[in-house]
Amino acid sequence: MILWVGIVLIAIGLLIGLILVSIGRRSIPMRSPEEQARLREQLIASGLSPRVAEYIAQGKRLEAIKAYRDETGQSLKEAVRFIDPLLQ
Repeated sequence: MILWVGIVLIAIGLLIGLILVSIGRRSIPMRSPEEQARLREQLIASGLSPRVAEYIAQGKRLEAIKAYRDETGQSLKEAVRFIDPLLQ
């Protein structure tokens, strides 16, 4: 009985983990190295820092949001609103 409860709890934990991972990941297009370089240069020319531009060009959403927040002091909500459109 205790064994089954443990197995069920582990299964529920794994299911919740998978759901959270899938929610956290957005559909970010894969870019060729040439497209990444072009996008990075466009973002830097528009005034974005090279570090944040690099993360966006590589499709690294969480790193881009964190770097943007570190550099600007914006809230998480504001950073997500700024970064997400740039990733599309």
